[in-house]
Amino acid sequence: MLATLGAGCLLGAEAAPRPAAPAAFEPGKVWLDTQGNPIRSHAGGILEREGVYYWYGQERAGRPSGVTVYRSRDLLNWEPLGLALPREVLPEEARERGVCERPKVLWNAKTRRYVMWMHLDNRQYTYAMAGVAVSEKPEGPFAFLEAFRPVRFDFGYPENDRCRQKELGNTFRDMNLFLDDDGQAYVFYASEDNRTMYIVRLNEAFTRPAEPLVQGRTWARILVDQYREAPAPFKYRNKYYLITSGCTGWNPNAADLSVANSLFGPWTSRGNPCVGPERHLTFRAQSTFVLPAPGKPPGCFIFMADRWEPKRLEQSTHVWLPFVVREDTLLLEFRERWDFSIYDALRGGQ
Repeated sequence: MLATLGAGCLLGAEAAPRPAAPAAFEPGKVWLDTQGNPIRSHAGGILEREGVYYWYGQERAGRPSGVTVYRSRDLLNWEPLGLALPREVLPEEARERGVCERPKVLWNAKTRRYVMWMHLDNRQYTYAMAGVAVSEKPEGPFAFLEAFRPVRFDFGYPENDRCRQKELGNTFRDMNLFLDDDGQAYVFYASEDNRTMYIVRLNEAFTRPAEPLVQGRTWARILVDQYREAPAPFKYRNKYYLITSGCTGWNPNAADLSVANSLFGPWTSRGNPCVGPERHLTFRAQSTFVLPAPGKPPGCFIFMADRWEPKRLEQSTHVWLPFVVREDTLLLEFRERWDFSIYDALRGGQ
């Protein structure tokens, strides 16, 4: 790469041509943006707005710099738009040697603003706060509003709790946003120091929990004591689906698919949806988002994940895979290369 060359090597050289536009997805391989640089938008999600897709994620090259954003019309060619949320606007605990992880964005039709949620933490992962920011444009810049923990619930706080949950509220870590068909928005996140998943309904502005907080009505504990993270929720035919990862740090593990008739449960595990080699490692990747496949019939989706390189996070790659929901379940199979024509085969006689 040019970044590894000395300045003298570039003297008199012509500008490097832009890479050819990709014709297919190649999971796990380096994915270049329209300027020829690796896409760095990890643990993020996609917002579709008027036929344009925006990919928000975290930068893992060197010192994290905030939330990156890319723009595309075909999900293959991504134009870098810079930082949607610069690190400098974050609280000190996350700004100074901390993390800003798993950013997700929703469009609020009532307020006509874009709302971003994220997991903020310090180096010791004891801060564990939700961060919220808003913008009038999908590319930003987003204005940071506040950091907080949405729920305070006594689940039996451990003595000498390192995260001070009794005082500050229950921890907020790996998260995702979900917009239901009725316009209600929800946040999924790993809580209770990652022991249990929470689902919380948001207020009309999507910036805080709906009040008053009432367990079973405005929020719920799900996957209790199962230590699941990296939630990727989606909906199909009035059923709710949730793909999660186990808590093994940067090391991959088996995914799990849970299904429910109501967002607040009960949720039933259907086990690991992956099939084939390395299914027990989710193909060496971790879930981050599920996106409806554009231009395809309902039930066709894209599974988005990150293939982390623990010792070289800057070299982590993206794993996007196609799947179809049928009979309330799904199968995820790794494919070295695929395009949108695959859905015809996956749907079979449907």
